Amino acid sequence: MKPATTLPHDAWLGLRRQVLTWWYGLPEPLQSRTWPTALACLTILALLLGFHQVVASAVRQGELLRMTTATRAEAVWRCRSLNNAATRASCLRQLEESIAEAQMTKGSPPNTATLAQLGS
Repeated sequence: MKPATTLPHDAWLGLRRQVLTWWYGLPEPLQSRTWPTALACLTILALLLGFHQVVASAVRQGELLRMTTATRAEAVWRCRSLNNAATRASCLRQLEESIAEAQMTKGSPPNTATLAQLGS
């Protein structure tokens, strides 16, 4: 039983004949194999450049996330290392308030690096 999407052998031959007729109808300089090769190389180069941009952006974003997490962990550690319980609670409360405020304004969290600081 044949799949419904396949063409009969005669249809493939007819399609091939049409493509070859079109190909040989082109001017002689365009029939050179350099044009398709050049087009393929340029397409591959464009795809590689796009991939590089995506990966570089992901690396920058990951570095910013790592720095933000480290900064927050250090701030929490400093608050928890305070001797006075009231001062410790006040410090942690201020830290949580600043994080909540930053999330409400949709800005970057407090004490985070910018892309300029990363050297981008």
